[in-house]
Amino acid sequence: MGQLLWSILRDLYVFLIVVFLIERFPGSDLMHDVFRKTVIAATIAVVIWKLFGGMLFETSSVGGARVGGPLRQKKTEGGNGHGLEWAVCEMQGWRAAMEDATCIAATLPEPLAHQALFAVFDGHGGSQVSHIASKEFPKVLQVCANKLRDSSDEDDTSSQQAELTANGSPVAASSSKPRAVEGDSAISDEPVPKTNGVEAGSAKEEGGLSGKSLSMSMIAMDAFLRQLGNGLNSKGKNSLLQLSSPLGIMARHLEANSQRNAFNLVGSTAIVALVDKTGGKRTVTVANCGDSRAVLCRNGKAVELSEDHKPELNGEERRIRQAGGSVKLIGPCHRIDGWGLNLSRALGDFHYKARPDLSAEQQKVIAVPEIRTVELHDDDEFLVLACDGCFELHTSQKVVDIVRAALKAGQSVKQAAEELVDQSCSPNLVKTRGKGGDNCSAIIIKL
Repeated sequence: MGQLLWSILRDLYVFLIVVFLIERFPGSDLMHDVFRKTVIAATIAVVIWKLFGGMLFETSSVGGARVGGPLRQKKTEGGNGHGLEWAVCEMQGWRAAMEDATCIAATLPEPLAHQALFAVFDGHGGSQVSHIASKEFPKVLQVCANKLRDSSDEDDTSSQQAELTANGSPVAASSSKPRAVEGDSAISDEPVPKTNGVEAGSAKEEGGLSGKSLSMSMIAMDAFLRQLGNGLNSKGKNSLLQLSSPLGIMARHLEANSQRNAFNLVGSTAIVALVDKTGGKRTVTVANCGDSRAVLCRNGKAVELSEDHKPELNGEERRIRQAGGSVKLIGPCHRIDGWGLNLSRALGDFHYKARPDLSAEQQKVIAVPEIRTVELHDDDEFLVLACDGCFELHTSQKVVDIVRAALKAGQSVKQAAEELVDQSCSPNLVKTRGKGGDNCSAIIIKL
């Protein structure tokens, strides 16, 4: 009904515009003066909304929001093995297009045969980068793990990693241990005390082969995307990747003098986890690049295994400014250069990685992941990997509560995943002030 009403109003508006244009011919007087002013005012309002409407929401998507309500049809899959049970659920929601993609590889070859791979990629500016990453990441991970296994010393590892970076500069992954949260999930640069047996704070690269493989793979994936984007552009195939959003149009003008790449303004976050399937001492290693999130349920408490990479964080803002950028509050969120991304790490987005005099980890936006490893305990119940759309209306603790309540009520892991994405989608964007209007994708791994 809403879609029909919108179509009628749209067609009526187009008709009035045609009448208004006919009136421009001498001798034509088809409208009352008040009616003319109304048409002009409506046209100005439409233009303003098209240009700046996307800035009122925390993220912008190609095509904007859907008309007539959210698309709640879900794509849900599940599986089990080696003491793990998992489910993935994807829902388009209010967005005009689905830009999320997920990846599950329950079985990996050596040297990661004892690990299971789970990943959520949240695309922006288009779905190309997220979908490519979801298909190619397991292959890239395998190549990187083999290279690391075959390395004889640290120097060999560094040189191999350098070959995989976008500009030949070796990148070391930063990492810190997870923190437990209750209620508010706001990020702080202050050290977090030891809670629920998980100690927070900075640390050197951790996770052994798993952590190093994930770190190298994220950078290699970004380099692969850069090469692919250059190839698509040089062959004239990037017509499939054109952006229609107002921010995309503005950005194309700003990047006119930079090297063209099909993925200059198309990117994706990445939250990836390797879960140990073997018995005895088990671990989960998480690589985070962007503002998707990994949350562990430990005896009912939310333990965040990732930190949202936002431009306003002290370290992120410092790097952005040193790269010649700025961070400005636009509407409800901070954006790079005032008009750009509201996250500071991502795959793709090569417009923000265009300084040839800076290394890969010094650009405005980087693909360097944070690596965090935690040993699994007997009271660890499940792990949630989800895009930021699942956290617009909920804190990390609330997400855990939703999933835990569903499982306690006897629902399957698939049903719990569907319950989470359902509750993450706003029933009314006006009442929630735009929050809950994103794509929603989540993976639940029951331990």
